[in-house]
This record gives sequence, C-alpha cells and structure tokens, in this order.
Amino acid sequence: MIKKAVFVCSLLAILFSCNSDDDTPEPEPVNYEYTQEEKDAEIAWIESYIRQNEIEGMIKTESGLFYRIDQKGDGLTPRIDDSVIFHFETTNPKTEEVLSISNREDNPYGQPGDMRSFLKGVQEGFLLINEGSIITMIVPSYLAYGKFGYFYDIPPETILMFKMELNIVLRL
Repeated sequence: MIKKAVFVCSLLAILFSCNSDDDTPEPEPVNYEYTQEEKDAEIAWIESYIRQNEIEGMIKTESGLFYRIDQKGDGLTPRIDDSVIFHFETTNPKTEEVLSISNREDNPYGQPGDMRSFLKGVQEGFLLINEGSIITMIVPSYLAYGKFGYFYDIPPETILMFKMELNIVLRL
C-alpha cells in the first residue's frame, strides 16, 4: 500500500512539475491561406515578368493562371477523372532555374499522371488543351505548392513556369 501511495505521489509531482507557470504566450498558428492582397501581388509579379521578358500570347484565367497554347493538338481533351501521359519542363521564373524535366530518352511517351493528383494550376491548364498540344503556363504559388513548398526542391510561395506536352489521354 505504501509503495502505491509513493508511486501516486511521485507521479503527481512529475505531472505538476511539468506544468509551466510562466506567461509565455503560445506561438500564433501559421496561416497557410492566401489573402486577396497576396494573390494580387503574385499576379502583378507575373504580369511584370511577362512584360519584361516580352512573352506574347499569354492569357489569364479567372483563377490567376497564365497560359499560352504553343501547339494545338487534335486528340481527346482530358477530364478531371482521366489519366494522362505527358512531357514537361518546370522552371522557377524568378531564378530561371530548371527544376525538373521529363527524360525523353528513357521514356519517349512521357510521364503518366492522374488528373486529380496534379497541382491546381497544372490541372486547370491541362483541361484547356487536348492530345498533341503543347502549353506554357505560369502558375502562381497559390495554385501550386503554396505556403508549404515542396520538400527541399521548391521553397514556399514559389511561382512556377511549366512547358507541358500532352501526349495521351487515358479514359477509363
């Protein structure tokens, strides 16, 4: 009985000693949502980038995606529940660094992907084209990896530029 009482008292002492009495406030939670001002700032940066680099034919969608169809195809247009096979090149327009590119030598048809798994901006762009098309897109970060980023490869709030070639639409 005495062992149990000592055990309970020790447990209570440990629990209460872990309770902090200081008035240090809890850190504010990080807000990963974009304000309209943040979205507008990204759109303004993209518009400035397009002007400075004299990129012609870019169209802005209501969401803020900028795109240009470089080559129009004549095949199927993907739907949200389709899979596609495509080639791509991803660039950070602020640094001009190529972040990733599909390997045509090892895979001449391209990379497979499920439309539902794509970034919102890429998904939106693919829904605008059909098989055989090539599209250039500038995707604001809020339609890409947002305030999270993507591991070590893509920092938070990174605007991305994609050149995508839609080769095959797989409709099940």
